[in-house]
Amino acid sequence: MASAFRNLLTKTSALLSPTSPSPAALPPGFRTAALPSALFPPADPAADGASCLEDCASCTLSYPARFRINDYHDLYGHVRPWATHVLVATGKADWAREVSNERGSLLEALSENGHVGPTNGEMMLSASDIPLPAADDKHHLPEQRPTSVLILPAFLVVENVTPSDAPFLLTHFISPSPTTTSPLSPSPPVPTSLRLRAHRSNHAYLILLCSHRSRDARCGQSAPLLKRELSRHLRALQLLRDADDARPGGCAIHFVSHVGGHKYAANVLVYRRDAGQAVWLARVRPQDCEAVVRYTVLRGEVVRGESMLRGGFDRGRGLVSW
Repeated sequence: MASAFRNLLTKTSALLSPTSPSPAALPPGFRTAALPSALFPPADPAADGASCLEDCASCTLSYPARFRINDYHDLYGHVRPWATHVLVATGKADWAREVSNERGSLLEALSENGHVGPTNGEMMLSASDIPLPAADDKHHLPEQRPTSVLILPAFLVVENVTPSDAPFLLTHFISPSPTTTSPLSPSPPVPTSLRLRAHRSNHAYLILLCSHRSRDARCGQSAPLLKRELSRHLRALQLLRDADDARPGGCAIHFVSHVGGHKYAANVLVYRRDAGQAVWLARVRPQDCEAVVRYTVLRGEVVRGESMLRGGFDRGRGLVSW
């Protein structure tokens, strides 16, 4: 009886679930990877040992008993194409339901219809818990103080940005940046400006966790647990980097605002700088974190990609999921 109900639920939800995004016009040299295994290779027990497919044995964390997610929809290929991903530092882990409603903020300014968007394609905009830079608060309203921006996949940090700088940021920093469908090549020179300072991020890897509790409680519950477990495994490999750690290489972990698909929590995005990749995972549990670090972060491989991979891109091989 339960099996029959589940099958009925699966068929019904498939009819109601979002369809794949319309195919994007891809530049020469890029194509859509039809299957998860075509985009990112699966971890191979023959090469990596049978343990690569097993849950972490040392993990003691778990989600609350009432933590329920959608575990029956197909995930792969249902994320909207994006060209650049812009993280705005807020020093917070939760935000207004719509980050564009953070009044007077750079997030609002970048979301306003009056501004012309970037010329290099679709921009994904996220609030992040990246700490705010030190500022003289006597000269700025709290929501209008200068902040920092991280532009991906360029791994470009732009500092001292105020809401009034939004058009300048879009024109001189975001639009010229390489995108998810730019061929992988040496990074272009860092743009110079008398108004804004910019530099390349030192990090080799970046893990983004949706923590947007005001959109869905599951994101607020899962993100701190995953950060603890991911940090534990990265620390053991001497790869964990926090905001004050300027050592080159390593991996930073940041909370970000809603990326879509909170019913598939937890959503985890892994950016790999030198490989020119981003791996978008979902349904990630604390016991998956060791595999995420050892295989996805370090190797660009995916464990259980058929049930956990939502999409991503590989600039080196000219592949995207859309």
